[in-house]
Amino acid sequence: MEGHLAGRLIFDSLLGSSIVGMIGLLLFALVNRSWRPEMLAAMTRSAQNGISLVAASACVGIIIGIVQTTPMANDFGEAIKSVVESSLLLALIGIMFCSLILGMGVPSVVCYLLMATLMGSLLGEMGVDPLAAHLFIFYFGMMSMVTPPVSLAAYATASIAGANIMAASNAAFRFALVGFTLPYMFIYRPTLLLMSESGEPFSASDLPELTFALVVAVLGIISLAAGLTGYLKTTMSALPRALAFAAALLMLVPRLEIGGRDFGHLLDIGGIALFVVILILNWRQARRLQRPSLPEHATT
Repeated sequence: MEGHLAGRLIFDSLLGSSIVGMIGLLLFALVNRSWRPEMLAAMTRSAQNGISLVAASACVGIIIGIVQTTPMANDFGEAIKSVVESSLLLALIGIMFCSLILGMGVPSVVCYLLMATLMGSLLGEMGVDPLAAHLFIFYFGMMSMVTPPVSLAAYATASIAGANIMAASNAAFRFALVGFTLPYMFIYRPTLLLMSESGEPFSASDLPELTFALVVAVLGIISLAAGLTGYLKTTMSALPRALAFAAALLMLVPRLEIGGRDFGHLLDIGGIALFVVILILNWRQARRLQRPSLPEHATT
């Protein structure tokens, strides 16, 4: 305990010294004639780049105020419960949109606490393990930072890069689109969270299931990313790209049960087989592109 307290005091001292040093350097730059133009230009650029971020935060503050001062959030939660109480997938989709909306411009912890209070009990009633349910809510609360139209992380990046705000926001959403599948894996593949299907702690007997789930999750995400970008080792033509989407759908789709029988593993194996086909097609296409063309006199 004493060592922890001493480390905390050292950190606070270093942090305070750094802040004082930065303020002193700023004042020195403003007083010094040779540094003053560059410092004023830097402060001007910082203020100009921060206008869009401040405006977005102000608009989001209005939304947050409405949500906190009205029963809108509770009514929305009750509406989701009444509509999707019999379907876990529809419940997850509704909670995803609710997390993205309520997470706009607010710290991830605040969004998580709000959503865990409103929706955590719903997922618990539908048989979802508490750890998977809370990770699902927290993850989508963070994904709101890269989801248009209010993606504050993309706004800050656009200000630093001097890029168009909405273009940067849309690009961030496309890059992060693959990550939207991961929270659903927490629910439908609890093995990834080192838990058994029944919610029991992970044991050595679950190691084969964990290995298989990791392989399927990684290959499914790679397939979806390849389909979205149209590139996997080389530029993908229409057929491999369509197969990539199909493989991702088979591997990332929630477990399919028909007549009480689980066909999830068959879908996973089919997705892995399609991924192997994609690799073969891309390998052949890459070899064709790398093959040197013969001179004209050699073909005559």
